[in-house]
Amino acid sequence: MYFTTAMIEDEPTVVVANKDRTKFFTLDYLALELDFVPYTDLLEFIEEHDDEMIEGIRNIIETEEEGNIEPEEMELLPAIPYPLRNVFCMGLNYRDHASETNQDAAELPIYFSKAAFISAGPGDHVSTYSKGKHFADYEVELIVVIGKQAKRVNKEDVEECVFGYAVGQDFSIRDTQTYRKQWHYGKSYDGHFVMGNWIAHKSLYPLPIEVDINCYVNDELRQSSNTRLFICDIPSAINDLTQGVTLYPGDMLMTGTPAGVGVAMKPKYSLKVGDIVKSEVVGLETFENTMVK
Repeated sequence: MYFTTAMIEDEPTVVVANKDRTKFFTLDYLALELDFVPYTDLLEFIEEHDDEMIEGIRNIIETEEEGNIEPEEMELLPAIPYPLRNVFCMGLNYRDHASETNQDAAELPIYFSKAAFISAGPGDHVSTYSKGKHFADYEVELIVVIGKQAKRVNKEDVEECVFGYAVGQDFSIRDTQTYRKQWHYGKSYDGHFVMGNWIAHKSLYPLPIEVDINCYVNDELRQSSNTRLFICDIPSAINDLTQGVTLYPGDMLMTGTPAGVGVAMKPKYSLKVGDIVKSEVVGLETFENTMVK
């Protein structure tokens, strides 16, 4: 099943889709059918859901012949329009990306955070900040959405703490990131965290998750890899990170990007106004963003 936030009759509403995304149900409708309190906010549902609720929802959306809402009635938003707090990120988690940027693959995970009070979403315009003549770059990533409070989690228990997965685009301003030798600022320009419309529930992608991940610029394939090539896989990363940082329901972890970024091209390629960046995790979601000033 897939979860998202959508505007329906000018109100933000949680929507759940079946695995084929051919039927759509509001959480209000499902709550009435299953006799639980309706949730108008997906973060609230992620925090308070349990396995019984998930199983009940799955039974309805996969067995009922029709959904309770038509696609044209929804205006899809980023699945989590307002992140819980800064988005956690992993750096240099693919060997080919470390190599192309002349950096050693880290023996231990590298973490940083990306300020994201508001998520940009599919179809949104994204600024190159070209008025400042900045170097704008792209990085497609798989996002892990945390489902339960996680502290000092054993690797074998990590999946219990995951809610699901989404597609993310980690736009970066490389000159700020490189010249100032700090990732947080260069990764945190307004509008530079893009999240897909859908969170795929973890039941659709059991660990170890192995999915193709691609990024295109103006229909030219720039990045192409598979998450099985993570240096640090999801259980290892969450086990490691939660030794010192408690993760909460709704927290997000971006898992790193593969080779093919603009700053590593010869000659280097900075995103230009009018460029169309397509982010894809095959089978989960594909979306585009157009670059503007």
